[in-house]
Amino acid sequence: MSLPEDQPRVRTLAARLWTRTTATVLALVFCVGLVGAMALGVLREIDTLSTSNSDNLQWSLAQADVEYMQFRLALELAEENQVTLQDVRRRFDIFYSRLNTLESGEVYRGMRDKSELIQPRQNIREFMDFAVPIIDGSDADLRAGLPEMQARANAIMGDVRDLTLAGLAAFANESDRQRQQVMGTLIRLAAVLAIVLAGLMLLALALWRLNRLASLREAEVERTAGRMRTIVETSLDAMVLSDADGRIREFNSAAQTIFGYSRDEARERDMLELLIVPESREKIMRLARDQFDPDANAPALQAADRTLQVVAMARGGRTFPAEITFDRAEGTDGPVYVAFIRDISRRKAAEEGLTDARDRALAGERAKAEFLAVMSHEMRTPLNGLLGTMQLLRDHQMSEAQSDLLDHMQSSGQLLLGLVNDVLDLAKFEAGKLSVEQKPLSVTRLLDGVVETIAPLAAANATALEWHWEGEAQDAIAGDARRLRQVLLNLLGNAVKFTRGGRVDIEVETLGFRDPQLEFRVIDTGIGIADSDLERIFQDFETLDSSYARQAGGTGLGLGIARRMVGLMGGAIGAESEVGEGSLFWIRIPMIPVAQMPAFEGPDRRTKTPAASRQTTLAPMSILLVEDNEINRFVARQMLTAEGHEVVEANDGMAGVEMANTRAFDMILMDISMPVLDGQAAARRIRAGNGPCVRTPILAVTAHALPEEIAQFRDAGMEYCISKPLDRGELLATLAAARGQAGDAGAQLDVPPELSPSMLDALLDTAHLERFWIDLPESARDALLRRFVEETQKDISWFVGRAADDPGLQARAHRVAGSCAAFGLKALRGHLGQIESALKQGQIVDPALIAALPDLWARSRTALDIWCDEARQTA
Repeated sequence: MSLPEDQPRVRTLAARLWTRTTATVLALVFCVGLVGAMALGVLREIDTLSTSNSDNLQWSLAQADVEYMQFRLALELAEENQVTLQDVRRRFDIFYSRLNTLESGEVYRGMRDKSELIQPRQNIREFMDFAVPIIDGSDADLRAGLPEMQARANAIMGDVRDLTLAGLAAFANESDRQRQQVMGTLIRLAAVLAIVLAGLMLLALALWRLNRLASLREAEVERTAGRMRTIVETSLDAMVLSDADGRIREFNSAAQTIFGYSRDEARERDMLELLIVPESREKIMRLARDQFDPDANAPALQAADRTLQVVAMARGGRTFPAEITFDRAEGTDGPVYVAFIRDISRRKAAEEGLTDARDRALAGERAKAEFLAVMSHEMRTPLNGLLGTMQLLRDHQMSEAQSDLLDHMQSSGQLLLGLVNDVLDLAKFEAGKLSVEQKPLSVTRLLDGVVETIAPLAAANATALEWHWEGEAQDAIAGDARRLRQVLLNLLGNAVKFTRGGRVDIEVETLGFRDPQLEFRVIDTGIGIADSDLERIFQDFETLDSSYARQAGGTGLGLGIARRMVGLMGGAIGAESEVGEGSLFWIRIPMIPVAQMPAFEGPDRRTKTPAASRQTTLAPMSILLVEDNEINRFVARQMLTAEGHEVVEANDGMAGVEMANTRAFDMILMDISMPVLDGQAAARRIRAGNGPCVRTPILAVTAHALPEEIAQFRDAGMEYCISKPLDRGELLATLAAARGQAGDAGAQLDVPPELSPSMLDALLDTAHLERFWIDLPESARDALLRRFVEETQKDISWFVGRAADDPGLQARAHRVAGSCAAFGLKALRGHLGQIESALKQGQIVDPALIAALPDLWARSRTALDIWCDEARQTA
C-alpha cells in the first residue's frame, strides 16, 4: 500500500497518462482509417490509368484518322471501279461511327470544348451532312456523286488531321494531369503515413512511460508498505484495524504486548467486546455514530476531538485506563476503522502524583501564610511592648543619661521593626500580595520628610545631607508615597551609613516628554562599590565584605525589596559606582500628573490625619480593650488612661463578647489573634447580637497588614484597623476618627442635619482625603479641587436623560469614577462602577442608576465641601 498523502498524486498522474494514451490511440485509429481510404483511391486511379478500353481517346483519334484515309482511298478506287460501292458505303459508315463517337462520347467532352477544334468539327459536320444522303441513296446517285464527294473529302483532310492532332495533345495533357493527381494522392498518403508513424512512436513512448511509472510505483508501494509495516510494528501504541462489523483485521505487536493476545487469536473477533469494558463501549459507539453516520449531520472533528479516555481490558480480565483515537477509511471491500489505543496508566499515576504535589504545595503555601501571620503577630507583640513602654517612659522625668539610653533602645527597636517589616514585605511580594497605590502626593513634602528622618544618622556620621531639583520642578504627581518613601529611606540610609565625613545629595529630575519619568538620584562620597558587585547588591541577603559593612551590619534585604517595590511602581532601579569615589543610586518611576491618576481604593487608614490635632479635645471615653498579651494590654492601657479614658480589659475574644453584651462602651479595641475566640469571630458576635455595643465602633489592633485581611476585618464589623506596635499619635488619631463616626456630641463635625457623620463616612473615603490633604501643597490642592468639581458637574449633567444603551456611557462612567476615586467620593465612585460593570458584561443598565446620579453627586459634593471646611479649620 502507499502512504495516504501519496495516493491522490499517484491516481492523478496515472489518470493523466491514461487520458493521453487513449487520445493517441483514437488519433492513430483515425489516421489508419484515412490511410486506408486514400490507398483505395490511389488503387482506383492507378487501375484507371492502367486499364485500356475501346473508347480510349488516343486509340479513337488515331482510328478516326485511319478510317478517314481508308474512306478517301475507297472513293478513289470506286471511280476506277476497282472496289464496289458497297465498300465505299462500309468505309463511310466506319468513319461516320468514329466521328459520331467523338461528338457524343462522354469521355471526349473535354476535347470538344476546346476552341481550336470548333471550326474543324463544323467543317467535318458539314461534309457528313452532305455525304449521308448520297451514301444512303441509290447506287446511281452514289456513282454520280463520287467526284464531288471525293473533292469535298479532300477538302476536309486538314480538318480531320487537326482534330486528330488536337485530340492527341489534349489526351496527353489529361494523362499528365491524372498522373500528377495520383502523385499528389501518393504524397498525401505518405504524409499521413508519417503522421501515423509518429503517432505510433508517441504511443510506444507513452506505453513505455506507463510501464516505467508502473514499475516505479510498484517499487515505491513496496517501500511504503515496508515503512508502514515498520511503523505499525514499532509503534508503542496498539493499532487495531477492523471492518465495518467491528471484526479485527490487523493487530500490531504493541497491541499483542498490551492486551496479551496473539495476532491469530485477535483476528476475526469483535474489537469492542475483546478489548473494551462494557461501560466504555457505548461512549465509543456514540462518538462513531455522531461522526460517521451520514444522517447525523455532525461537523467533522479533529484528531484531538476524536480522542476518548476509556477503560480497556486485557487478557485475563485485567483493566487499565486507556486513550483511544480512531478514524474511518475506505477500503477495497468497504469501510475500515483504524483505532490507536494507548495505555495511560503511568500518565494517570503521574497526574495523581502531580495533583497530590499541588495539594501539598497549596497546603505549604497556606502553612506559609499562616506562619507569616503568626510570626507577624508573635514578633510584633513583644515589639509593641518594648516600643510602647519606651513611649510611656517619655511621660516620666528622666535624667539626660536615662534619656540617651532610651533613645538607643528606641533606635534598636525601630531597627528590629524595620527588619520584621522587610521580611514580611518580602514574603508578601513572593505571595503576590504586595501592591502599590496611585494617590496624589507632593514630591517636595515627601523628600523633606525623608531627609528629616535620615538627618540624625547623617549628623552622627558628620555627613552633609541635602536635596534639590534638576531642571523644572514637578511637585504634584500621583504615586504610592508610602512605598516611594520606603525605597528612598533605604537608599539614603545606605548612603549615609557608608559615608563618613562626606556628603550625600538627592537630585530629582523629570526625564522625557511623551512618557515622562521622574528620576531620583542618591549621590554619596562614600567607600564605593566594585563593578562586579553592582548587580549582586540587589539580591536578597547579600552584604558586601567591607569594614564599613561589617560595622554597619544589615541583612541585605533592603535593596532587594527596593527593587521589587520600584518594579511594582512600573519603574527601574540601578547603581553606578567606583571604589573609593562614592556611589550613585537612581530610581525612575512613571510620572503621572494628578489629572491623569487612575482610580484606586486602598485599605490603608494608618496615616496620621488632621483629626490627630484635635485628639486632646475628645471627651473621655469608656474603652473595652480585648487583648490576650498582658504587656500589650499594659501599653495600650497606659496610653489611653493618660488621655483620660476609662479602660476595661478582656484577655480573650469570648471574654470581650461577654463584656460587650453586659455594658455599653464608647469604643472597642479588638486584637485579632487570641485564644478561645479570635477577634473577627468576636466582632461578628457583637454585631450579630442585640447588646448595648452592637453599634459601637470596633478598632482592629493587629500585626496582620495584608490588604485582603484588612477587608476581612471590615466584613466582620471592624471599621478601623491599626497595626502593632502601637504608636500613640496614630492610636489617638484613629480614636478621634472613630469617635467622629460614632456620633459623640463632643466630636461631631458641624454639619447640616441632612448629613450626619455616618452619612459623611458613607459618602466619602476620609482616609484617602486626609492623605490627599496632607501630601499636596495648599495652592495645588485647592486648584485641583476646583477643577474636579467643575468637570464632574459637567459630566453628571451629561448623564441626565441619557439612554441606557448610549455608546458613550461606559467610557464616561469609567472616567468620572476614576476622578471620584482620586478625590475620595467613594459612594459616587461605587455607583458609577455599577454602571460600568453592567456595560462591560453586556447587560442593560438600570435607568434608575442613571437617574440617581444627580442627587448622589449633590450630596457627595456637599459632604466634600463640609469635610474640606473642617480640614481647613483644623489646619
